[in-house]
Amino acid sequence: MRNMLKLIGVLTLTCLLSALGLAYVHKLTEEPIAEQKRLAKLRAAEAVLPPFDNDPVKEKKELEIKDKKVIFYIGKKEGKVVGIAFLQEGEGYGGFIKVMLGITPEGEISGVEILEHLETPGLGARIEESQFKGQFKGKSPTNSKLVEGKLAVDKDGGDIDALTGATISSRGIVSAVNKGLRIFKEHKEKILSS
Repeated sequence: MRNMLKLIGVLTLTCLLSALGLAYVHKLTEEPIAEQKRLAKLRAAEAVLPPFDNDPVKEKKELEIKDKKVIFYIGKKEGKVVGIAFLQEGEGYGGFIKVMLGITPEGEISGVEILEHLETPGLGARIEESQFKGQFKGKSPTNSKLVEGKLAVDKDGGDIDALTGATISSRGIVSAVNKGLRIFKEHKEKILSS
């Protein structure tokens, strides 16, 4: 009985010290990790916007859309809005894919950047390749082959070339882009208003 109490005491102390160590490391790394995520979002917003001469972060807008806060980074050139960048999600093979979408005031896609994903390396992870992302640039509901009013991958009748062996990942990106286009269309006035 005595050995058992000693063992329980040692295990409890070990667990307590481990928990305190993990809490300390979490506290130390929490702010730097949050800052790196913020910088990644800003770099992605800059990558998807047309050339601008303002600070899109200072001219951002926040809207509540379906109980979710969406931040729109507004790019301007010579005082005129040239593009809007914002985050959207689609569901891929490995989970949710976070996409930064750039749209011109006319509703044309100016760029797509992948921020986070859990797709299979060598297959679905190829969504990060510029050849795949680049095919979205210049697309809009008015100049693309639509399926049921939305952009779609070629296997579904659309004109976005799905990645070989990664159709689900490709569909996830297309889904995020379609959500973004719909949000922009429905809230364009609020987004573009001064």
